[in-house]
Amino acid sequence: MRRRDLSKVSDEDAERRMRIALSKMSARQGDILFAIRFDKTPFDELAARHGITVEEVTEDFARALGIWSRCLHARLPWLVWPWL
Repeated sequence: MRRRDLSKVSDEDAERRMRIALSKMSARQGDILFAIRFDKTPFDELAARHGITVEEVTEDFARALGIWSRCLHARLPWLVWPWL
């Protein structure tokens, strides 16, 4: 898959693609993604908040980043399958 030139992506398009990506994530994955990327919340604190292990937090974060990346770079982001 060819990657998009992100310098040409408008803020509105990036926000739309983030909304699409969030709709494809579980609520926990979305919360973990935002908490780590924007709030700089430590993994152990997120694990305690969600009642899971740090390894599960890492896995959810990685899956959320993958979904976000695929939606950002896809020509048709609403057709991205979250389980790939």
